[in-house]
Amino acid sequence: MLRISDFAQLSRVSPKALRLYDRMGLLKPIKVDSFTGYRYYSAIQLPRLNRILVFKELGFSLEQIAKLLDENIPAEEIRGMLRIKHLEIQQRLLEDQVRLARVEMRLSEIEQEKKMPNYEVILKPVESQLVAVTVGVIPNYQDCGPIFERLFGEAYAYVSRHNLKQSGNGISIYHDTKLRDRYIPVEAAVPIYEKIPSNEKVLVYELPGVEDMACTVHQGSFASLGQAYNILLEWVEKNGYRIIGSTREIYLQYEQGGDESQYVTEVQIPVEKI
Repeated sequence: MLRISDFAQLSRVSPKALRLYDRMGLLKPIKVDSFTGYRYYSAIQLPRLNRILVFKELGFSLEQIAKLLDENIPAEEIRGMLRIKHLEIQQRLLEDQVRLARVEMRLSEIEQEKKMPNYEVILKPVESQLVAVTVGVIPNYQDCGPIFERLFGEAYAYVSRHNLKQSGNGISIYHDTKLRDRYIPVEAAVPIYEKIPSNEKVLVYELPGVEDMACTVHQGSFASLGQAYNILLEWVEKNGYRIIGSTREIYLQYEQGGDESQYVTEVQIPVEKI
């Protein structure tokens, strides 16, 4: 018999790990001293321990390993678990390849600019949101400020008349942006958290969620928002995505007539992989 410290040294497994395997029933000592509680093992247990270590290296959890070590488990079930693990590893490899490509792209950007970029682009899901919306048309992207101020004013006033305690940051929605750059149909949306009726000017509906939204945050005046759009569109093209819906702007920090340098706007573009 081997003391737990000797068995640990022989197997290159820590005593702590052996105690854990004991508690989980994966590898029980052949003897436990009734007075000291000291564990003893045998060299004949090494094949079982090695099997545990092999399954662990393959990425199985200890709970899964316990099942795999069950002598009564059918061979087909073992094959099924291994196939699932194979698919999981393949998926991780694909994700790592995408991550590697993004790291390489970031390195290239920094090497070209000799500094960190001003904008960070992330891909995230966006949940659906109940909104109160006014609809309009802007002549172009440069001369839209007064129109949006009126549209948002009407939407927020309507929400206020219904005594809602809370509403969210305003959202501008631009439609048909791939088809036109003049007379663009838009919506000024106010997130709300209680259902209220629509009327002839304000529509209340559920703004759909988006599974993959490419987003970046712009700090500064609306006049310079084009920089954020350029970065987003470049990211979409470089990373093999395409635009599949209407662009949104979320006004995270805005005060009418306030310091424009302190405005914070998140620009969102719904995308899907090509």
